[in-house]
Amino acid sequence: MRKISYIYKTFIAVALLVGVYACEREDGEPDLDTKKFSRLYVSFEEYRTSSDNQTDTNLRVIFPADSSEFDYAFSYVSNVKGGGPIYFNPFLQSLIHASTNQDGYIDTSAYVLTVGEKTGLVTNRGRLGNRAFTYVKGIAYHSASQHLLLVNGAGATAGVYHIYRPLGRDGYIKPVKKLRTSGLPMWGAVYKDNQLFVTKRGENGGIYVFDKIITMGVSAADSTAELKPLRTLSIPGANNLRGMAYDTTRNVLAVADFVTGGAVGTGRILIFEKFSEMTSQTTITPTRIITGPATLLKEPVEVALDTRSNGIYLYVADRSKKILRFKISDNGNVVPDKELDTSDEGTPVGLALDTRDASTLGQ
Repeated sequence: MRKISYIYKTFIAVALLVGVYACEREDGEPDLDTKKFSRLYVSFEEYRTSSDNQTDTNLRVIFPADSSEFDYAFSYVSNVKGGGPIYFNPFLQSLIHASTNQDGYIDTSAYVLTVGEKTGLVTNRGRLGNRAFTYVKGIAYHSASQHLLLVNGAGATAGVYHIYRPLGRDGYIKPVKKLRTSGLPMWGAVYKDNQLFVTKRGENGGIYVFDKIITMGVSAADSTAELKPLRTLSIPGANNLRGMAYDTTRNVLAVADFVTGGAVGTGRILIFEKFSEMTSQTTITPTRIITGPATLLKEPVEVALDTRSNGIYLYVADRSKKILRFKISDNGNVVPDKELDTSDEGTPVGLALDTRDASTLGQ
């Protein structure tokens, strides 16, 4: 009996070590209150940039993201060939990580990574592959229908693809809906009340409003339909609109924008308060704009909002190799509350914030 007990304990010890070292640790495992916490997942676009052609670490986690110590807790190698947009949804309890698709590494897949509820550690679990997923730049999820929405933002296969029950899938995926958008230049995605909001890239930038995105019918034969925006919310002065985040409780939308080749300080975070009251208009104007030399914003490409009732922070991924933290209430030429230089880690291009508590249910 003693021998069996010894073998059992040894097996448990080995299993625990394997679980811990599945991730590249930045420091000791942080204590986690599962009822109230803030984890910021950062996606980096580099892939095989070293001389030995090894896969780069493309996912890092800042925890606690709302503390005075703004730094990585641990890092991870996701299966993407260079990180692109990343998305977290508490109903999935998983991350969806899409590839950046650049520099000759084509990976037409989005990957599912489970998140440990108590540890925050992530694990590669599945691949959602389809040749149409050539330029995924927006991700959203509708929990009631269990539809994952992938926004393919450019090219012949531009559109919004619905994947039913994405968890447990691994390999080729046939979308239950393929809503083609005829080459609309799209980036980013947020969902609310059967409407999908997607940023319009390029000149005359704005926000596309796609209505009845979940209930829209398709051909039973091939699941394909043409999708046109109900309207476009034009944003005067927009340059290069990229990612956005929507706090549906506060009714605040934040959108990243930058000037091509602009100096430090020319990047902008556009804040729209009472956004739901603007969605029937044709032109919308930001309530506040975070911009100016003190902000350090140059090429912001993604933004995340702390949606908890007591959340106060807004996070920005900037291609100038910085992750910046501001107050949601900030305006104008303000100094970031926190700055994390990522020159040694790579180029941050995606953010996913996990701030689950009772006040965020339903968002």
